[in-house]
Amino acid sequence: MPSPKTDPPRRAPTDASFLELLGFFYPIHYRIGMALERCMTQGRLSRQQVAIIWLIESEAGPYGWVRRKHIEQALGDWFESRNSHVTQLLHDLSRPPLALVVQKTNPDSGREKLVALTDAGRSYFETMVGAAIDFFRELLPHLSDRELRDGVRFLGRAFGPPTLPDR
Repeated sequence: MPSPKTDPPRRAPTDASFLELLGFFYPIHYRIGMALERCMTQGRLSRQQVAIIWLIESEAGPYGWVRRKHIEQALGDWFESRNSHVTQLLHDLSRPPLALVVQKTNPDSGREKLVALTDAGRSYFETMVGAAIDFFRELLPHLSDRELRDGVRFLGRAFGPPTLPDR
């Protein structure tokens, strides 16, 4: 709670502030976000497959399992993918030469599948993170560490904490 003597009263953002934020949305999402996704594919995977790898690692962490239904819902929201397409993506990620994920039947529900990263999948995730850091290093050399952390703090307050597991 703000202290009346030290903290100024909080004012709700104005429409002009929201309009200014909106001006950043499409350039960030389509120009920077899509370029980041392409970078993280490293020429080996599709953007949707990278999203699957990210989702599994960020939701389940190392050696954890994610419900396949959760992956289907997320990719449906993010990429407007149908479940049959997600099935094919997971199948491709499961088979050699990739073999980045493994699927199993949920022991609590014989009708539900669970998905996890293999050792190769966790290794690929680490290379994705490295590629993303290199991407940001090249994109944002004009920012100080403090400015970057302030931006991360803003995004965390606005949208919730990031889902990247601790490194």
